[in-house]
Amino acid sequence: MIRFDVSPLIPARLGASLTLNVEAGPRCLFDLEVDYLQGAVRVTRVGGGLYLQGTVASQLTLECVRCLTPFSFPLTLGLEETFRLSGHKPHPDMPYAVSENGWLDLAPLLREEIWVALPMKPLCRSDCRGLCPHCGTNLNLGTCQCVDEQIDPRLALLKTLME
Repeated sequence: MIRFDVSPLIPARLGASLTLNVEAGPRCLFDLEVDYLQGAVRVTRVGGGLYLQGTVASQLTLECVRCLTPFSFPLTLGLEETFRLSGHKPHPDMPYAVSENGWLDLAPLLREEIWVALPMKPLCRSDCRGLCPHCGTNLNLGTCQCVDEQIDPRLALLKTLME
C-alpha cells in the first residue's frame, strides 16, 4: 500500500493543501509489479473531498510481443483525482475515498493509471524483428538458417513470372 495520513486536511478550511512525496522501491500494486514509484502530489481540501494533483514516475518490466524478451518500460503518470471523504455517499465521479482514520491510499489510483498508460502491444524497440516462425530464433540477435521456400501451390505459377 502507498498510504498517506491526510487527517489534518479533513477539518481544514477549503483551499488548504499539503504536498506528499511518493517514494517507493519495488512494489506490487495488486496485479502489477513496478520497479519504483517516484514523484510528488499536492492534496487540496475541496468541498466534499480532497483534490489530488501531481506527477509520479514509474517503471515496469514488460515482455515484448514480438520477441518475448523482457524489457524495462518507463512511464510518467499525471494524476488528477478527487477523493471523497468518509461519510459521504459513493458517487460515480469520485470512486476513491479517504478512510475513516484519514488515510489516503494511492495504490488503486496508481494501478488504474498504469493500466491505462500501458501499450496494447508492448515492443522492446520499434524495429523489433521478432522470432523466426520456424525455428524460434530471436531475429534481433542474429539470423537463422531456415529456408523460407514454402510456396502455396496455387501461386507457384506467379514465381516463374518473377524470374
